[in-house]
Amino acid sequence: MGLIVYGTQYGTSKKYGLELAQITGDKVIDSQQLVGEIEATHVILIGSLYAGRMMGLKKVLQKLTTGKHELTLITVGMTDPAAEMLEKMQQSIQKQVTDKKVQLRGCYHLQGTVDYQQLALKHKLVIKPMLLAFKKKGPEELDEQARALLQAFEGTQSIQKIDFTDLAQKIYS
Repeated sequence: MGLIVYGTQYGTSKKYGLELAQITGDKVIDSQQLVGEIEATHVILIGSLYAGRMMGLKKVLQKLTTGKHELTLITVGMTDPAAEMLEKMQQSIQKQVTDKKVQLRGCYHLQGTVDYQQLALKHKLVIKPMLLAFKKKGPEELDEQARALLQAFEGTQSIQKIDFTDLAQKIYS
C-alpha cells in the first residue's frame, strides 16, 4: 500500500487525491502535514501547478530517502493534458526528482478547475490584468496556456471527466 500526498491551494488536488484513494485504499495526507520520514515505499504526489512549480514537491522530496522510495507524480493544472507546454513543465519537475535519486514510477497530468470567486485577492490581482490583455487579442494570437486560462475564467473550458480507476491501474501496473 502506498501513500497519497497532495499539495493544493484551492482544494482540487485534495479532491482528486481522495477520489484516487477510494480506489487504491492508500492513505491520504496534505503535504503540509508531513513530519519525519515517509514510511510507505510508494508515494503518489498530486500537486497543483503554479508558475511551473508543483505544490508539495519540495516538501515530499525532503522526506524521501534515496533508494528506498518510489514516486509517482500527478500534476494538476488549468492546462489540457494534451498540451505541448505541459511536457516541458513536467520535464523540469521530473529533473528535480532524478536529482534527488528517487525512482520515478510515472508522471501524469489531470486538468484542474478554478472558481474566480474563491481566489485569494493576491491571485485575483495577478490574474485580472492577464485576462483583460487576453480578451483584447484575437484567439489566434493566444498561446495554449492563455487560451486555457481565458476559457477557465469565462466558464467555457471543457473539463475532461477523469477515470480514477484507469489512473489507478496505470499507477500500479
